Amino acid sequence: MYSLKKLFLFIVNRHQDILRYLTILASAVVISLVFPRTGIFKYEFEIGKPWKYESLIAPFDIAIQKTQMQLDEEKEWLLEGFSPYYRLDPLVAETQEAAFIDSFNARLLLGDWKSKGIDSLQDLKLGLSVLQSIYSKGLIYLIDEHKSFPPGKEINILTDENVAEKKLLADLLTIKEAFDFARDTIKSTRRESLGFLLPLIEESLDYNVLYDGATTTKYQNELVNNISLTRGKIQEGELIISKGAIVTPDKYQMLESFRNEFESKVFGIKKAQIIYLGNLGLTIIVLSVLALFIRTFSRDVWENNRKHLLVFLLITLMLVTIGSIVKTDLPILYAIPVCILPLVLRNFFGAELALHAHIAMVVLSAFLVPDSIQFAFLQIIAGMVAIVVQPRGFYWSQVFALNGIILLAYVTSYLALSLVQEGSLAQIHYADFGWLGLNALLTLLAYPLIPIFEKSFGFVSQMTLIELSDIHRPLLKELSIKAPGTFQHSLQVANLAEAAAAEIGANTALAKTGALYHDIGKMKNPLFFIENQNHGINPHDDLTFEESARVIIGHVKEGIQLAHKHHLPDILIDFIRTHHGTTVVQYFYQSYLKNFPEKASDIEKFRYPGPLPYSKETAIVMMADSVEAAARSLKNPTSEDIESLVDHIISSKIKEEQLINSNITFKEITLIKKVMKKMLNSIYHARIAYPEH
Repeated sequence: MYSLKKLFLFIVNRHQDILRYLTILASAVVISLVFPRTGIFKYEFEIGKPWKYESLIAPFDIAIQKTQMQLDEEKEWLLEGFSPYYRLDPLVAETQEAAFIDSFNARLLLGDWKSKGIDSLQDLKLGLSVLQSIYSKGLIYLIDEHKSFPPGKEINILTDENVAEKKLLADLLTIKEAFDFARDTIKSTRRESLGFLLPLIEESLDYNVLYDGATTTKYQNELVNNISLTRGKIQEGELIISKGAIVTPDKYQMLESFRNEFESKVFGIKKAQIIYLGNLGLTIIVLSVLALFIRTFSRDVWENNRKHLLVFLLITLMLVTIGSIVKTDLPILYAIPVCILPLVLRNFFGAELALHAHIAMVVLSAFLVPDSIQFAFLQIIAGMVAIVVQPRGFYWSQVFALNGIILLAYVTSYLALSLVQEGSLAQIHYADFGWLGLNALLTLLAYPLIPIFEKSFGFVSQMTLIELSDIHRPLLKELSIKAPGTFQHSLQVANLAEAAAAEIGANTALAKTGALYHDIGKMKNPLFFIENQNHGINPHDDLTFEESARVIIGHVKEGIQLAHKHHLPDILIDFIRTHHGTTVVQYFYQSYLKNFPEKASDIEKFRYPGPLPYSKETAIVMMADSVEAAARSLKNPTSEDIESLVDHIISSKIKEEQLINSNITFKEITLIKKVMKKMLNSIYHARIAYPEH
């Protein structure tokens, strides 16, 4: 009972981690289902390349399989010598002979033929004798494909009893040959009835030997099916190939025969389940290494189940797609837009995670595809290019340029690899370039997929951040009109935040965009903020210190409401919430203390509600906001003034523990200070402080 309770508490306390591990396991199970169940043959070889392994001895008898070309040549040779089947129809001769008698008698009644030397009985016998001779030889109707047969070609003649008799084509008659035979036979009798009989015989000629397609096809198939698929045998213990020997076409076929025999013997049906477990193990190992990277270097992705799910879902979908296409045996492997994966992941989670996820996916795909080394090389190169050359804005010109660069990476890599493998431009499979072109075109699908995943998982992509950072967006345009001073302040903060984020490897687009929107709440009461006061009128003069602090602090709440109204993503609203953390509005608080020194405990009235910054980007914007606002108060600052100001502002944030929830290090804070000092010196053209004499 105690153990069950302990287990229950463990599950409750660690249910988020358990869900993440279950996601990895589910991905591994699904991916393993598309893996081949025949195991992996450990040798790779190509025609014209040396055998790079130890000398290979046959572990068992191996029947050498014929190549497809050899089978096709043998099939062609057999069919070329094959005798087609024709069928003899005896009813044709009977029918046509009876028709001849009727025509003969009818012709006699039409005129006085006796005066012309016609002997009705003798000539009738002669005509029937000629017809019988013709039909006994066979009057054949040759189909078009047989008209080119030589006279010495044999064909099979089938009788009613399905008994086949071989005959030379020369022994059978065509219509013309039958007519010539009748004419010559009648002439040889020296009778005067040629003109009378010949037309009647011609009318009585009809084919009695006709092509039997069904029987021909049947016996052709039997002939082809009986072709032996092997030629010779390699005996057990016999040397197949020596180490370093060149793989000739004959050796290649021996090795292919060994591969097939080995897979059928070693990887039989009984071992399919064991092989599946092996595939599952390999998949779990690769995905676990990726998960370890995410947990170590992308903690925010690891701790967010939706982000974690998207990474492994995309890898699973891509591998299932590759495995399914490989099983179809269609020659479209290079048309699969594999670069969609790194493009989508980079937009959501950055370049490092996208690269590692892409490599993990390509490693697993190598177990699915033929020519795995070539496929993996091409996809890794193209994926790296897609990650490095990611467009900085959502402009179609940049998108198409990226796809053009991806295509160039594919084509040049494929060309170089083919030259290494084939050693000649003539041997390159140029049709693959067409599939690679289709691949680059299909990669464009990544861009409509990004907003779909955004809506489905509630994320914000780099593309969306770049789009939202456009100063012509309605909300930013409104800010520039209603609170121009705040707008200029936000632009400067955005520039500082972007530069600082780039220096420490944080998300530059997120920091910049968050900075642009962090002060939008000031639009409700713009004149209460000093950067918008340009007429010498200060509305705080009419308010108490508490009321002034309430208005100043209220811009955070107003900003959050305005952001929700304009449907800004939560990740940007967090910058509005956190950019002041839980700091105190010092000017009004200190003014309050001067008048009411005994009320120091009222400090909470002058404190922002928080929360504290929780990420590097929100911490950067807090620092940039305070530093830029303070720098505006300096008159004719020197470089030393600016450096002292930056050090003081950021040190105060650390002292007030405003950065304790962000995963930012002291080293990174030092780099941020350096960048901000450099940029502020450029912005305010600070004088160099020369030493006094």
